[in-house]
Amino acid sequence: MAGPFVILGGGPCGLAAAWHLARRGARPIVLEREDLVGGLCATHERSGWRFDLGGHRFVSGDVELSRWIEGLMGSELLERERRSVVLHDGRCFRYPLEAVDLVRNLGIRESAEAMVGYVRARVGRGRGAMGGAEPRDEASFEDWVCARFGRPLYARFFGPYTEKLWGIPASRISADWAAERISLLDLKDVALRLVGLRRTPTRTYARRYLYPRLGMGQLYAVVAEDIVRRGGVVRTGVRVVGLEVDGRRATAVRIETERGAERIPVGELLSTVPLPDLVRMLQPELPGDLDRATAALRFRALTFLNLMLAREDFSENTWMYVASGALRTSRIQEPKRRSPSMAPAGRTSLMLEMPCDLGDDTWRAAPGDLRERGVRELGALGFEVNDVLDAFCVRVPHGYPVYHRGYDRDRRALLGEVERFANVRTAGRQGLFRYVFMDAAMRMGIRAAEQMLDGQRDGKAIDAIGRSSRLVETTALTA
Repeated sequence: MAGPFVILGGGPCGLAAAWHLARRGARPIVLEREDLVGGLCATHERSGWRFDLGGHRFVSGDVELSRWIEGLMGSELLERERRSVVLHDGRCFRYPLEAVDLVRNLGIRESAEAMVGYVRARVGRGRGAMGGAEPRDEASFEDWVCARFGRPLYARFFGPYTEKLWGIPASRISADWAAERISLLDLKDVALRLVGLRRTPTRTYARRYLYPRLGMGQLYAVVAEDIVRRGGVVRTGVRVVGLEVDGRRATAVRIETERGAERIPVGELLSTVPLPDLVRMLQPELPGDLDRATAALRFRALTFLNLMLAREDFSENTWMYVASGALRTSRIQEPKRRSPSMAPAGRTSLMLEMPCDLGDDTWRAAPGDLRERGVRELGALGFEVNDVLDAFCVRVPHGYPVYHRGYDRDRRALLGEVERFANVRTAGRQGLFRYVFMDAAMRMGIRAAEQMLDGQRDGKAIDAIGRSSRLVETTALTA
């Protein structure tokens, strides 16, 4: 059996890979930068209050993966039901958006404006949609949505939220994001469903899900413990500073810890760190095109404001999406809705998700200032919050890969560079620069582990995972 097997990153993908390797008798070494395992699925605890990094839940069509998780967690795994809404202009819309609810909440006048906008968009596309010439270019998110829903609905719902989420104009965001996340075909589809003339199912959103009693991070803590029990190594608080390369093979990982610098030999390497970072470690001096592609691929950062409240409940909703582009908050989560153990008895809490960029005013804001901003924005949404007992912030530099126009060309260029190295694989959300869900990331890790054990490499097989799932969870404000 080849080795040593080294894995960069202790999130869902990396830990699933390490667990599969350990189960097969190998002794993987996991190197995680943070003090907690779980990556973007970690759970932070403060005096009995628990907060995830976002709103994660376990939903998978992979029977074997589900059985593994259920067997590992036992009675600590709860079955829950998601209830989500969209808050917009003083109104509350069901999430995912539903045709009847959408029209009812918009009212006759706004619904009529939306339909007029839709007709104008169809005319603007020429005869392509009616059976004739090809429609105009739809390379951007803005074009894709306007062509199918009209500009009024784009301006009211899709545009402001999307630009807040990504931090760039929707005209610069790839239409891939819309095509992947919006389940209804267009406003005509909405109208047909409204009057009962179309009943074919839209993309399926899983409402029931599995969730660990003490937060999603509990799952990955248990996985890490099982890896160690089987002979593997999971190291946290480790910063990877470089790779040693000999020809077309990575031979060692250079790390820094509280005890100083170390060198870890590599036989087979799986990376789940951001793809641009991996490419620069493999080849510090990149040619022009690759250097440009590496610089172009960027991630949207996230700031999580966690509020502990002196009340028993806040709302009946798991998630509340904030559509307004005037507010920094994009989503509000009440962790207690996922598990009663996420807050002390008789108390509840809120997590406000604020997309941002490294170095901007949200990223640099002091916790006290963010607390004031969060309470003020809750007030603007109609929620009076004057019972905050405590608050703290958690910041994530690599939250969402930004699907700029042309991102896939840049992504594929970097993946091609990784393929040049015979013992290096990349997987997961950051590693593939793809917005993948937790179960897909775990399946990627298991597939990568199988390749490592067999001495094979097939990056396309890993990248294909999660592309055809009918179970959809989304952070974008989509139908």
